[in-house]
Amino acid sequence: MIVNLLGVLHRVLRLLVGAIFAVLLGAVLLQVVSRLMLPNPPVWTEELSRFCLLFCAALGIGLALRSGELVGVDLLTMMLPRAGKTVVEVLSCLVMIGFSLLLLEPSLAFVDIGSLQTSPALEWNMFWVHMSVLFAPIALIAASAERILRVLSGLRPEVR
Repeated sequence: MIVNLLGVLHRVLRLLVGAIFAVLLGAVLLQVVSRLMLPNPPVWTEELSRFCLLFCAALGIGLALRSGELVGVDLLTMMLPRAGKTVVEVLSCLVMIGFSLLLLEPSLAFVDIGSLQTSPALEWNMFWVHMSVLFAPIALIAASAERILRVLSGLRPEVR
């Protein structure tokens, strides 16, 4: 049941990353076309592109770990027996969870600092942009937990 719930979460993340990437493509296209054809192109497109890249990375990092495309130690694990592969997989996910948990407190402080700032071109409260720094470790924790559950239950760790 928890694996299914995490699967739903990752489908939502995929949709969000796709939507953010579409906004990124639109902003870059507008930026390029306006620089070629307008005397004064909009300055907010560059800022929006940076924000989209931050959120694509923050939300997509969990998806990359979940599919096995973030970190690979295949050369080592290919030589191990099945039990050894399971141990290495679980240990690497536990290390990832531990590292992500260490990042949560500084991420919260960074998000708090963002509430005092405004982006220059879009005039957005940077709290929302700094949230991307908090989303990354949360996405890693969720993906690592799901991967551990899948490995221990005998399911294939890579879910595409």
